[in-house]
Amino acid sequence: MKGFINKGLGYLDYIRKSGAQDKWGGPFNGQQFRQRIFFDLINQFPVKAIIETGTYRGTTTTLFATTPLPVYSVETHPRFYAYSKMRFRHQRNKVHLYNNDSRAFLTMLSKDPVVPKEAVFFYLDAHWKDDLPLREELEIIFTYWQRPIVMIDDFQVPDSDYNFDDYGPGKTLNLDYLQPVITAYNISVFFPAVDVAEETGVKRGCVVLCQEKTGTEIEESISSLQVYPPY
Repeated sequence: MKGFINKGLGYLDYIRKSGAQDKWGGPFNGQQFRQRIFFDLINQFPVKAIIETGTYRGTTTTLFATTPLPVYSVETHPRFYAYSKMRFRHQRNKVHLYNNDSRAFLTMLSKDPVVPKEAVFFYLDAHWKDDLPLREELEIIFTYWQRPIVMIDDFQVPDSDYNFDDYGPGKTLNLDYLQPVITAYNISVFFPAVDVAEETGVKRGCVVLCQEKTGTEIEESISSLQVYPPY
């Protein structure tokens, strides 16, 4: 019953306050260099689909929807899900929205024969307070997808002033938190190649993760990213 009520509130939110949908400044928190990274990646690599965790009100999803790629996005909160459902109601064949836990969502997509299992761009933004699913999300992705490219929002960029999420001991979005997964799957790590002063918008940090072979190609072809650790 509570979920039904929240969905109703989400529909009303969209109708009454649709202007609030871009309160973070636009896609990728209004960060233009982050947008450049995204387009550099999908233009350089044969990306077949975009999978997003943490739709919220669909602001970044709107940017994904401008590409020719199918978009799969999940939001755990029924109110935000309903808001986004209204926002993309005319793009239902393009933007596929789900109201679910991000881990259950990724597991479901891993078994769906329609969803590509190779060369998929993932945007992970479902972390919030006590629930930090990142390690489990990455384990699912690097187990069931070949050559994925993963971007994580709100991540600590070493030796920089980019903003990032810190939910207490053991719950900071940084390399220490992800190290077990990075080691287990031999993951290459990349950070934005510009200082925070050159970024726009909210200036949140991000990290890009991929398999080693893809990492070598990124080093050779994507100037907006720099490998970590630096040489």
